[in-house]
Amino acid sequence: MTFPRKIALLLTLTAIAAVVGRYYALELPTLRWFFSFEMPASWKQEFPGVAMIFTDLIGWTLVGFMLLTALLLWLSGGSFEWNPMTLRRIKRFRSSSRGYRAFLLLTCLVVLTLPDHALVGRKALIVKYDGKWYLPLFVKKNYTADEFGGIAGQSTNYRELKKSFALENDGNFVIMPLIPWDTTFDTDELQKIALVQREGVYYEANSQTPYQGLATSYDPDQAELKQREASFRDGRLQGLATLYNRKGDPIGKEQWVAGSRNSQEMTQDAEADVARLTSNDYYALMYPPSAPSWKRGHLLGTDSRGWDLFAQIYGGLQVVCKASVIYVLLTFSIGISMGLISGYFGGWFDLLMQRVIEVMSNIPFLFIVMIIASRIGRDNVSIVAIVAVMSFFSWIGVSIYKRTAALKERERDYVAAARVLGAGTFRIVFCHILPNVLSTTVTLVPFYITGVATSLTALDFIGFGLPDRYPSWGTLLADGLANLEAPWIVGSVFVVLVTLLLLITFVGEAIREAFDPKKFTTYS
Repeated sequence: MTFPRKIALLLTLTAIAAVVGRYYALELPTLRWFFSFEMPASWKQEFPGVAMIFTDLIGWTLVGFMLLTALLLWLSGGSFEWNPMTLRRIKRFRSSSRGYRAFLLLTCLVVLTLPDHALVGRKALIVKYDGKWYLPLFVKKNYTADEFGGIAGQSTNYRELKKSFALENDGNFVIMPLIPWDTTFDTDELQKIALVQREGVYYEANSQTPYQGLATSYDPDQAELKQREASFRDGRLQGLATLYNRKGDPIGKEQWVAGSRNSQEMTQDAEADVARLTSNDYYALMYPPSAPSWKRGHLLGTDSRGWDLFAQIYGGLQVVCKASVIYVLLTFSIGISMGLISGYFGGWFDLLMQRVIEVMSNIPFLFIVMIIASRIGRDNVSIVAIVAVMSFFSWIGVSIYKRTAALKERERDYVAAARVLGAGTFRIVFCHILPNVLSTTVTLVPFYITGVATSLTALDFIGFGLPDRYPSWGTLLADGLANLEAPWIVGSVFVVLVTLLLLITFVGEAIREAFDPKKFTTYS
């Protein structure tokens, strides 16, 4: 099977899998993206019946485009052979060790985004309960807690369900994704960490270091009612402790030194409340942002909202990949088409296009995005809208390169021969001229992708980008800047962003060197 037909087969299988997932209401990793486009919230309120049609329209359009591309590749791929010049360029690219290794690493990062919520998500991969098997991750249905022995009407917390099944040890189990947190709106605002007492000294579970900091004891009969809030030093109560009654009001103070109480001051009529202060079980309360912890399941820590950093960085990488695909397709399709047509026809059409380009080049892109975001509301902004605005201004650079190439290529003998043989304008431009000017286009792609990543991050950083339902590196950077006492927020995002940009830049430099005719051409 030839290379184009292999690509055609892959596109066909992908489109079929997306349609099957839509028909059977499945949540297949990555493939669910085809039918995940939503109308802005304000449009949903004004046109509630059109929301599903809007989602289906975009989804079926993408599927149809893939099937059409697959059909064209299948029909035209009977006898495909790589151009010798292309093979030499690929060999030059591979000879650049830095660029080629960066390409392999970048490919691994892109492949890593494909498992989607099967790798990072709060839905369980597999649940076995009372001899029945469930696959919550792969279906759109949201199982309620009572289906797994919980309280009726509540949504299922699979992380807690996994812990309860492990304690019961009766054959039921839950298998979670590697990172059991959603990319957005999955908060861990407050964590209670039980302290263990050993010979009068308190430790965190599985820790050999005495606990330092604040801790709280709770009513044995009502776990949500706190009794005493105290500070610990070297694992023992030290300093001021506050006592509370059943209403949550403070009723007294205590002074502790090295685990011994020196004094106690109580309000009037507090004897009954003091009598219930019998619990010696203390819990350390972890408020966000919390530091990285393998034990708590936050490999990179949490932000100020309690959202897992690893999950958000992973989701941000997915957003960058999706935006890059849409951006490159839109920008280069428009830029190549307009540039080739303008250069091939010339004359008044070329003059008109150049004036349009001059006007658009002087429009400030950032102000346009800010006006759109403030006009329609940030909650109504979508990734398609942001990328469409970016593409509306970015195709100009591509069209300039293609116009220059078309002005030169239209005077070649092969173009004159095609005209003599009766080839139409469309065939000459897109079947003869375009293949001969694609080399410069390939060299531009990595640098345009870099522009997508930096633009999305910058817009989200200043608050005019994607809403909170999209994971964003820019939002994390802004949050880290506001919480410099939590350096893991800025540090994690900075390392990932710089690494990604460096990899793309290295790949772009290697491609540019491989396609540079001056560097690899010998004149006699």
